Amino acid sequence: MKRILPLFLALAMVLSLSIPALAVTSAEAQASAELLHNLNLFRGVGNKADGSVDFDLDRAPTRAEAVTMLVRLLGAESEATARSWSTPFTDVPDWAKPYVGYAYSKGLTKGVGGNLFGSAEQVTAAQYLTFLLRALGYQDGTDFAWNTPWLLTDKLGITDGEYGSQSRFLRGDAAVVSENALFAEKKGGGQTLLEALAASGAIQDSTVVIWDYGSMVFEKDFASFLFYPVAGSPATFQSFKLDKVTVNGLGCKTLQVTNPKDVAAYLASIGHESGGFGYVEVTYDQAAALAAADQTYTDTSGNTYPLLGFTFTYTATQEDGTTVTGTFTDYYYIDTRD
Repeated sequence: MKRILPLFLALAMVLSLSIPALAVTSAEAQASAELLHNLNLFRGVGNKADGSVDFDLDRAPTRAEAVTMLVRLLGAESEATARSWSTPFTDVPDWAKPYVGYAYSKGLTKGVGGNLFGSAEQVTAAQYLTFLLRALGYQDGTDFAWNTPWLLTDKLGITDGEYGSQSRFLRGDAAVVSENALFAEKKGGGQTLLEALAASGAIQDSTVVIWDYGSMVFEKDFASFLFYPVAGSPATFQSFKLDKVTVNGLGCKTLQVTNPKDVAAYLASIGHESGGFGYVEVTYDQAAALAAADQTYTDTSGNTYPLLGFTFTYTATQEDGTTVTGTFTDYYYIDTRD
């Protein structure tokens, strides 16, 4: 399961057996929306009082809005709005006609019967996941059933068992699964949606570098992570430095290596052959951090765990020397049951 952090980082959960999953929070939805927005693949509904983008993540989108999100995710908005499209639907508002027309012409969406698209109806999880799977080249009726698409999206890493026939589906959900879809392979394999977007030039104007990471070690009071660029990232940076790390607000000690040559040398010195762009070791007081937790995660069996929230403040240096700073938080829970 992948998730992307605002502006520069994508985190893939490569976890030890004691940390089996990432908790899905409203912060994840915000992070997904911000990343997609900075890739020019997602828009808000306006600006908040502080000037930040209002993504309206707690509202259920209509089918017309959902198809618009899909077309933007595919980097096809310019193509969609550049021409008129013919559809059999009589209930599509003028603003949505280019998006519904494009999606209909590409076989990405269908109506609800009787020459109706159902534009004003709230989109369901099944409908939006079906849109995504069709966009990746999968066919309902052959590769998956339209009313249970999560069976396939779970396998592809787009979802992780959180959706079913009774699931409420909000704009925040659309942002998260759309982000995850960037890393899913298109049918036939060999290329992810993100790589396809990069190859087509759809995100060439973005200044976002997407990073992936693997959790190399996760033990009591200690964690280490290896960072590396995701294939398809549209821009490049020469270094990534963590300026501060805390766990649930408590300070940590860190050892980090911030460029590929030094990372390879350091990992070789501790017996690892794999390389990467950046590497960090974090030493912290796990018991104190768990005691300070202000968020919890409840699994499908009803077990509740305090979350370890790792907050990283970073400075990223672009190839031209420009620096960008930011902060992100990622959450883990520890299952200590036998």
